[in-house]
Amino acid sequence: MIVGQKRAFTLDEIAVIEARLLTEENRHDLALLSFGLDTMFRASDLLTTQVWQVKYPSGPIRSLIARRQQKTRHIVNPVLTPATRQYLLAWIEASGKKPQDYLFTRSKPTGAMPISRPHYAEIIKTWAVWLGHEPAEFSSHSIRRSKPAHMYWQGEDIALISRLLGHKSIANTIEYLGITQHKAEAAALRHSMMGGRQNITNR
Repeated sequence: MIVGQKRAFTLDEIAVIEARLLTEENRHDLALLSFGLDTMFRASDLLTTQVWQVKYPSGPIRSLIARRQQKTRHIVNPVLTPATRQYLLAWIEASGKKPQDYLFTRSKPTGAMPISRPHYAEIIKTWAVWLGHEPAEFSSHSIRRSKPAHMYWQGEDIALISRLLGHKSIANTIEYLGITQHKAEAAALRHSMMGGRQNITNR
């Protein structure tokens, strides 16, 4: 069986997830979602992020961070939006985390190891279920892919998006986001060969 790329979340879908997490006062998952969207990190980089990497010793959350990707060893410089900085600070303060603590440990005490990749994937699949989607269509890459896909379809330069993702080439970014496939599917749907001339009924 050929398994396609995992789906990205749309802007409207992210809004639904955010609203539910706010209602549940789930500070951990709000920070996880927002940070994952802004950084576009792979799970291996996202889950090993420590407090000192996002928070100044004086207190505020950094607006720009630097991280060497584990997979490619390339350095990326994600920008953290105001909402993400707010959610991160709320989670860090509520959990009492220290500079050397991992950011994402859910309800575990400070000093704990971060949540596992399977656990992270299950959180994302839960969000997909909230939206009425098939959870198998979503994974950690759904979060990594969501913001760059949105940026592309809003007209942002693919070269800039490629840089944010830490890809070696624009071609890699086009393939990763499924842009060519998406355009091919849209073109095929524009050229239906059946059903346009008459309705077929049982006689």
